[in-house]
Amino acid sequence: MSVNALANNVRTIAQYVLIAALMIISTYSSAQSTEEAKAEAEADLLLEQQDYAGAEKKYTQILTKSKGVSTNPQLFYKRAYAYFGLEQFNNALKDLNLYLEKNPSDLQAKLLRANVYLGQGDADNALNDIDALILVNPNPELLRWRVSVAMEAGKFKIAQQDILTLLNQEQSPELEAYLGLTYYYQDKQDSAMFIFNSVIKKYPEYVQSYLYAGSLCLEAGEYDLALEYINKGLRLEPGNETLLFYKGATLVEKPERVNEGCRCLMKAFTAGFDDAADYLKEYCYGVE
Repeated sequence: MSVNALANNVRTIAQYVLIAALMIISTYSSAQSTEEAKAEAEADLLLEQQDYAGAEKKYTQILTKSKGVSTNPQLFYKRAYAYFGLEQFNNALKDLNLYLEKNPSDLQAKLLRANVYLGQGDADNALNDIDALILVNPNPELLRWRVSVAMEAGKFKIAQQDILTLLNQEQSPELEAYLGLTYYYQDKQDSAMFIFNSVIKKYPEYVQSYLYAGSLCLEAGEYDLALEYINKGLRLEPGNETLLFYKGATLVEKPERVNEGCRCLMKAFTAGFDDAADYLKEYCYGVE
C-alpha cells in the first residue's frame, strides 16, 4: 500500500474553499433597463439563497432576451457562479472566459475560475489562476491552496517552495509532514523518512506523521518497523480507522499474524474505511 493511496484518505493542507454566499455587485449601467435590473435582482436573490438552478434559469432568460449583449457583464460572472454551484463546470468556464475577456484583472473571477478548473480535474490551469492571485496578494491561505493544487498537478518543487515559505512564517507539524510527502513523490524516500522522524521528535502527539512513516515502511516491505510507527499512532488514537487499516494491511503480510490483520481490517471497514474491503476479499475470506 503506497503513500499515494494514503494521500487520498487524509486531509490536504488547509484547502482553500470559496465563500458560499456570493457578494452580489449591485452597480448597474445607466443604460440597463428597469425591467432587466428587476429580473437581475430576482436572480441575485436566488443565488444568495443557493437556488443555483433557479438563478441560472433567470440569468439565462435575461441574457437570451438581450441576445447576450446585456449592458451588465456581471451577468456572465453570476451565471458562472450558478453553474459552478450546479457542478456544470464546462458552462461555468465558458461564462467566466467571456467575462474575463472584458474584465481581465478581476481577481474574484479568477478565484472562481481556479475552482472551476479544479472541478474539471485541470490542476495545471487552476495553478495559473492561483499564481495570478498570489502575485497580487501572497497571503498564507493562497499559498496553502497552491501547495495542495501543486501536489495534485505533480509539481512537487513548487509545493516544496511554498511549504518552506510558510514554515518561515509559522511552525506547523502538518506542513512539515507534507514537506516529507513532496520528497516521497520525487522518489527520495530517505529524505521523506528523515522529515517524518523529525516531525515525530518535535511533535510526538501529531498522529499523521506516524501514519505517513508507517505507510512508507509498509511499501518498502519493512513490516516490523511499519508496525512500530502504526502502533505508536494507535496509542494516541486507538479508534483511528486509517491507522487500523494500515495495521491490518501490514499484519496480513506476515503469515503468522493474518488473523490479527483481518480483525484490524474488519474494524477499519466497519468504521467506514471502504478501501479495507479489497484487502478483506484478498486476504481474509475463509480466515477465522
